[in-house]
Amino acid sequence: MKIENQDYALGSANAVDYLMVNEFSGGIVGPSQRMLGPLKNGGTLKTGTPPGCWGPMITPAFQGGHEVTLPVSIEGAEVGDAVALKIKKMKVTSIATSSGAMSFVEGRYHGDPFVAKYCSACGTEQPASYVEGIGEDAIRCKNCDAEVSAFEFSHGYVIVLDEENKVSLTVNQEIANKLAGNANELAAQHSILSLARADMPGVAAHKLFGKLNRLD
Repeated sequence: MKIENQDYALGSANAVDYLMVNEFSGGIVGPSQRMLGPLKNGGTLKTGTPPGCWGPMITPAFQGGHEVTLPVSIEGAEVGDAVALKIKKMKVTSIATSSGAMSFVEGRYHGDPFVAKYCSACGTEQPASYVEGIGEDAIRCKNCDAEVSAFEFSHGYVIVLDEENKVSLTVNQEIANKLAGNANELAAQHSILSLARADMPGVAAHKLFGKLNRLD
């Protein structure tokens, strides 16, 4: 039996062979989250995983550094048990991504910028936000329109992915700007491509024998 996002209630839900999960936690993991399932021991779980790390980091409403699925109960598993997962298939759906060295923006967080962001202009905690234009100042508070990201790049890059040829390449500023202008919002997070940071163009890598190797 195939089920999508089945809520788990102790003793009331029948375990399923296949569970598709497309709901996420907003960066918070813990007992307050809804539990999905149960999934049978040996069953199949399918999900799409939004980009982690930088997307949630520049989205003030997130209270964590990664966006993860809601937890799933496994039939027969008890507290303290380990659950072994076997990945049957994985597909990269992005054509480009961005990363780099981070720095904090003082005055836009309390203590830990990953979990306690706020708008220094209007004082809103974990404010809703939107993207206006591209670049470091693109993330704006919906309440007052001020710049609101608690993170910025001290050094960064945009890399495009060629699935057919198994090659990836960092791009120059012109291409980074074009990608930023067409960046899609995934789930509740902003796309890190919107910052359009391109400090190291022309670095290539390719996938060979299951490992990522740099092309010299």
